Amino acid sequence: MRPIRNERDLDTLRRSLSAYAAVCAWSGKHLFEKLGDRVPRTASELGVHPRALEITGMALMHLGLVNRVGDKWCLSLTGQTLYQQGVLSRHNAQKIFTSYAQLDGIMDTGAPAESTEGGVVEDDPERSRNFMNMLYRRSAQSVEEVASQLKPWLQEGDHILDVGGGHGRYGEALRQRCGATITLFDRSVCVDIARERFGDSQSYIAGDFLTDSLGGPYDGALLSNIVHGFGLEENRRLFRRLAEVTKPGGLLVLKDMFFGETGAHPEEAAMFGMTMLLFTREGRSYSAQEMTTLAAEEGFEKVAVLPVPDCHFSLIVARRSA
Repeated sequence: MRPIRNERDLDTLRRSLSAYAAVCAWSGKHLFEKLGDRVPRTASELGVHPRALEITGMALMHLGLVNRVGDKWCLSLTGQTLYQQGVLSRHNAQKIFTSYAQLDGIMDTGAPAESTEGGVVEDDPERSRNFMNMLYRRSAQSVEEVASQLKPWLQEGDHILDVGGGHGRYGEALRQRCGATITLFDRSVCVDIARERFGDSQSYIAGDFLTDSLGGPYDGALLSNIVHGFGLEENRRLFRRLAEVTKPGGLLVLKDMFFGETGAHPEEAAMFGMTMLLFTREGRSYSAQEMTTLAAEEGFEKVAVLPVPDCHFSLIVARRSA
């Protein structure tokens, strides 16, 4: 995002917010779904108010997502492609903006607008599945980069614990590309989803990785997008538990959007911290230095920080002290 230099820059930021609100509103009213076949339809056919459809439609037409044919609307080719990929069916405006509207109060209390436990709600399997499907869809390039970066560090048959592995795609990439043996540890709803995808190619443990037995011992542990969901002390406890089940010389691999030395960059880390403020009790974006220091205190010596700028994340690789 561009730095704010003047009032015009703030106006640009506000317009981006308005445009995103229109996308969320169409998603919430299932208009992308109703127009997924690209057949033009009127407001009455879509079940919405004509003025509201026209105004929001013009905003989305500016974005290149929809086309107008007289008083009818349809998705553009780009809009249809994004809808088919699942990109345009993630939020509704009321839910997403209600959370952000609570930010004033959060500034006083620090309490989240809604605690989602990393986007997964144990007693709402459908919501959890939608969230896992979104993460799976968006991870295609990332899993290949992670496997490529870690291949020199792993040996054939290394037993890796995929901590909070969710949909299981990262562990599967390590199995296929690096010859690793994978045990995925996550809540039962996530284990069920991963098992549906990958069957017996991985092993699974359902539970809370902060309190339940982790199994092991392991040759390494992968935490992909995990540490940002917890406070420092929770991460400290997690690293300590992993040190107990990781063999001497075994790897601890952290994948996340880490701040660099100067802080505030990259953009992904800065903005994702806002999401953590809204939806977790203590989560935030961390710097690579904060995590390597914490890992060292719990018995893991830093080996390398590996930026993957094309995918907007970094890998921290550390080894358990002998």
